[in-house]
Amino acid sequence: MWISKKNISLYTVFRADFFLVESNGQFNSTTATNIHNAIFGTSYNKNVRPSATTSVDIELNLLSINEMDVKKQIMSSSGWLTVTWKDPRLTWDPSGYDGIEYIYTKQEGIWRPELIIDNSVEGMSPIGHDEIYLKVNHTGEVRWDTPGRHVTHCDFNITYYPFDYQTCSVEVTSFAFTIEALTLNSTYDTVNTEDYKENGEWVLHSSRVDEKNLSEHGEKFSQLEFKMIFERRAKYYVANVIYPLVLVSLLTNLVFLLPADSGEKISYILTVLLAQAVLLTLIGNSMPTTSVQTPIMGMYISFVLLMAALATIITTLNLNLYLRTDQKAVPRWLKAFTFLVLLRINCRTAKVKEDDKELEVSNEDMVKMEDVNGKGKTLKRMLNRRSQTPNKKDAGFPFQCKEVSAFLDCFFFYLFNIVLIITTLVFLVVLAVSDVPPS
Repeated sequence: MWISKKNISLYTVFRADFFLVESNGQFNSTTATNIHNAIFGTSYNKNVRPSATTSVDIELNLLSINEMDVKKQIMSSSGWLTVTWKDPRLTWDPSGYDGIEYIYTKQEGIWRPELIIDNSVEGMSPIGHDEIYLKVNHTGEVRWDTPGRHVTHCDFNITYYPFDYQTCSVEVTSFAFTIEALTLNSTYDTVNTEDYKENGEWVLHSSRVDEKNLSEHGEKFSQLEFKMIFERRAKYYVANVIYPLVLVSLLTNLVFLLPADSGEKISYILTVLLAQAVLLTLIGNSMPTTSVQTPIMGMYISFVLLMAALATIITTLNLNLYLRTDQKAVPRWLKAFTFLVLLRINCRTAKVKEDDKELEVSNEDMVKMEDVNGKGKTLKRMLNRRSQTPNKKDAGFPFQCKEVSAFLDCFFFYLFNIVLIITTLVFLVVLAVSDVPPS
């Protein structure tokens, strides 16, 4: 049966009465004292265990999760352990003692199991305190409730942050007695969460208790591992991390829609790059800082920055092509790429313009000049006009650098959109469905 305790302070006050008892008869301090004298007499030795193999039942009562520090790999929790065992030496007949069925005594005067929190990161001293009271039943059953704040090691896996599950545990181990002398058993299969207060960042998904043996120098010690599986509350991270991240990543593509004549392409892409660097730095600070696993979100952030850097380089090179003095100086490889890819993407065909046809001129032009004496004189001069017809090697490529530059902008706009949209969808789907609660 679960025992409800609202907080440790109330619990301590409840235990503070040394001889407080509950019975079917009338309480009498003299009778309670007689019980103490009878069972804790000279024949009782607190250094001797009750039986050859003492069975100890333990239950973890969880009050709250104080902190989950991914960087330090620790979990801080508050609660208490309920430890029960039977000591045949501590029995009496209630009918002979005014119906008193149980008493309370401090732990310094009674045998108790030596227990430690094996995965504690703040000291390894045995649990319990001298001011804690134990409840002794007339049947010899002893109940020991030990409240405390447990700071334990926890292996965090942040691969699917912020849609991740984390498994943390509190390991209770018999420190002095081997399994031949003392065995630890779980009172229930799960952690008691009746008085648990919800955490703002983590949801307690499930819990279980594993009974294990710890080997040390050839000896085996009994151990209980109270495992708790937590699910991160992702709504905050979706609104404040994922949404801005995806939105900013899509701004990179717009640089290829800006006309080169606007003079804003370089300033725009540099502004986007700097904005992404600042935003992603802020987002990175909110992410868990550990090198044990690399979060998928961290890889996506690196990819977004890489795409922005590539867009900056491509825009710079494309503007260099657009502003060339010789508009016919298109590199040979770019001509081939234009025919194979760019024209198809832009739905264009390679037709020679009418303006590029050969212009017919006369063989001679007559120029009339006057000499210095004012006499008219006609000179005949041959004008060898330069043919405006493209030479043979350029006859099949009628596009100028500006036109090729526009083709490239269209190509990279489509390419960056496809790559970023597919990558973003894969990123979101993997985060949403890949991580499942540990079994």
